[in-house]
Amino acid sequence: MPSNNLVQSFEHGLQSGAPISSGLNAVPPPAMSPVEPQAPAAPAISDVPPSTVPSAVNAPVFDVPPATTDPMMGTAHATAEPGPAYLASPAAPATPAAAPPPAPAGPLPTYGADIRPPTPTAVSPPTAPAGPPAAAPASAPVNPSAGSSGLAQPVIRQPPAAPTAAPTPAGIGEQAVVATAGGAAAGAASAQSTAQARLQRLVDFVARQEPRLRWAAGDRPDGTTVLVTDLASGWIPPDIEIPAAVQLLDPARRRGDIETLLGEVTVTAGYTPVHYLPPADDDTEPIPTSPRPRQGPVVDELGWELGQATKWRDGLPRLAHTLAKAASSGTGVLESEIELLREQLASIRERVLNTYPDDVDAAAVANWQLLASIDALAAADKLGANYHFAWFQALNHGP
Repeated sequence: MPSNNLVQSFEHGLQSGAPISSGLNAVPPPAMSPVEPQAPAAPAISDVPPSTVPSAVNAPVFDVPPATTDPMMGTAHATAEPGPAYLASPAAPATPAAAPPPAPAGPLPTYGADIRPPTPTAVSPPTAPAGPPAAAPASAPVNPSAGSSGLAQPVIRQPPAAPTAAPTPAGIGEQAVVATAGGAAAGAASAQSTAQARLQRLVDFVARQEPRLRWAAGDRPDGTTVLVTDLASGWIPPDIEIPAAVQLLDPARRRGDIETLLGEVTVTAGYTPVHYLPPADDDTEPIPTSPRPRQGPVVDELGWELGQATKWRDGLPRLAHTLAKAASSGTGVLESEIELLREQLASIRERVLNTYPDDVDAAAVANWQLLASIDALAAADKLGANYHFAWFQALNHGP
């Protein structure tokens, strides 16, 4: 029967792997019963893309068993005219009619091998002043080998970066400026230390002569050195040898502490009675002294003014007025009278310094200044006599 030949051809095609269409075309279309037409089955549609389906499978395979019908009905149907539906021709495959030839045996291509990587755009390297010429970027292979396991990525070769210039070391001029500044600072500190040591030596010199007073010395911006004490607005008592390198304050009534009396100075040194006073160093050069620092405004008619100030003054002995007249007239003074005058000076000195600095009697200070002026005039020290009397006038007759 034709149906048996069809089944045998179908099985033979499955075993040999040949397309089913060749076996079907060799057998004439059988006569089918109009009662039970055999509808063609729906072809199996593969999810795999056509390019990845093995070439050995070119058409869908149908496993259709032969129709089982009654022999009598089969005989009757054999004489009937064939119906319009047949199983002779296969259903149209889902793949294109012209299948590609089978690929040669070998390992399957890797995943993504058929994807063409994008061609990288060459990056223009930055120009360097003295660098090597920029190399052209190498493109990745378009068709990787079958053994490649990953996606090929483009390789871009960057030109070597230009070397960074090292910081320029400080020039000789800058180094000289730094060295000069450091040397100037060190020199200024050394000069200040030297100036302060000099001032301290001057202060210690006068403090040894009268350690019960406060003393201070300072260098003014004009380069002069001033020496003060706060006993009576800056007046320096008698019997104090004054260093030749200092200046004294002019006679005037002043207020304030000893720092205020110094005024504007750059370097200072001082002494107070509570401080330790080192003894004089015999190995050092002695400090030169001079009466010149006591030079001040000249008092006109010093003898006459001194006689008027000592006449009938309270706190002064009668000897003071007598010696003032004798010294101013130049008649001469006895040695015994000079000794009595010196005793009066020592007594009033102790009286004033015993109340210093909290309760100093201004009248006692004025008498001390008058006696000091008489003593200087008797010793022919007109400069000293003028200095002490000028202070007396400034503190007692001034505004």
